[in-house]
Amino acid sequence: MGFGIYRAIVLGLLTSGAVLWPSLAMAQPRILSRPVVPASSSVRTVGEVDPAEPIEIVVTNSTTVPLGVGFAGGANLEIAPGDEAKLTFAAAPVNLFIYPLAQETSLRNRVAIEDNTISAEVQSITSVAPGDASLNVDGAGTVYIY
Repeated sequence: MGFGIYRAIVLGLLTSGAVLWPSLAMAQPRILSRPVVPASSSVRTVGEVDPAEPIEIVVTNSTTVPLGVGFAGGANLEIAPGDEAKLTFAAAPVNLFIYPLAQETSLRNRVAIEDNTISAEVQSITSVAPGDASLNVDGAGTVYIY
């Protein structure tokens, strides 16, 4: 008799699992949401682009040192002082990293957006705090730097 109770409990659990599991395993819809950035963060939202259209980013090196530019899924490139580089991405998201190559210096990006062209003028700043190192476009088209 004791074995029958355990058997009934196990069969009951297996049956409820077979009924409930498929509804839990079904694909859930993907909801795009914008992350909330705390006011104390160094992340700054600078504008928006159309994420479905090609995005052009123009990086101008207004420093006295060469800059490295790297991006997810691509190669790194170097921008000499006074030069600029134009990069085109088919669609968002875009994660672009900008950093000094020759010496340690803090950088600040002055960003302007016109249509789907993002212009970033990179300047040296005299600060012990870290400056900007990244320019990003999220899946919704929001452009931010940090």
